[in-house]
Amino acid sequence: MDKENRSSLKDLIINFYPTFSKKERKFADFIIQNFHAAFALPINSLAKNTGVSSASIVRFSQRLGFSGFQQFRSKMVEEVKEEINPEERFKLFIPNGNSIETIVKIAEIEVKNINLTIDGISAASFREFIEKLRKAEGVYTLGIGISSILARLAAYLLNQAGLKTHFCQKEEHYFVEKLINLSKKDTILSFSFPPYSKETVTALKFCFERGLTCLSITDKATAPIVKWSHCFLTANTKNILFTNSIGAIVVLLNAIATEIALLNKKKVVFHLNLINEIEKDGFLS
Repeated sequence: MDKENRSSLKDLIINFYPTFSKKERKFADFIIQNFHAAFALPINSLAKNTGVSSASIVRFSQRLGFSGFQQFRSKMVEEVKEEINPEERFKLFIPNGNSIETIVKIAEIEVKNINLTIDGISAASFREFIEKLRKAEGVYTLGIGISSILARLAAYLLNQAGLKTHFCQKEEHYFVEKLINLSKKDTILSFSFPPYSKETVTALKFCFERGLTCLSITDKATAPIVKWSHCFLTANTKNILFTNSIGAIVVLLNAIATEIALLNKKKVVFHLNLINEIEKDGFLS
């Protein structure tokens, strides 16, 4: 399963539907109508529910380009996981009374999120993102909700890495009112994760159309913010709790700041020495 595997399973079945036999159509109808339940059924149960033999189900899977039923079922499981919303995932999670198990489960999810984030970022995209930040006269970070926390963290880390960075806090002003005086030498770094904030997208669009460099960190290449981004990076945010996990995003921000700090080593060391001198004089106590 190669090219077809990149299409949704439902779309694949619908595309093949006119070529199916009567029994294959019966099985196809059952899968489409019971998609969120069928993935959990073994092949013999599917055969019993549809009146189609196990051998026919295997052939059905192969007609769609899969090696057999197990690969077909794995694709179904993968898509159900993608479709289920965070609230439903949270409801389905059953604690076993062992709090350590919850820690282990969350750690496993975070490790997977980090690995998927790393796999999804090309070296070229990462370099381009870094260079656009380094060329900025000033960097302005923004986001709403949990994205606001990430924007604040990004501003802190980038300042530590030697970039003049400002966090745009959402208070009495709209983002656009705060960004209207920026120049084309400035760069906007926006954070946008589900549920996507319309104001964040509007603010980036405003800056994009005025010729400012616009960067974003989001969860997928089809997120609304990407349309108004000259460069973007994605991070996986799957979570048991009904909010975005930020583990992979924090790792990504740390990597960005570290890379910039290494490239700005002389400037960073100078600032560190200056801070140490100020501390000796008691100004930071």
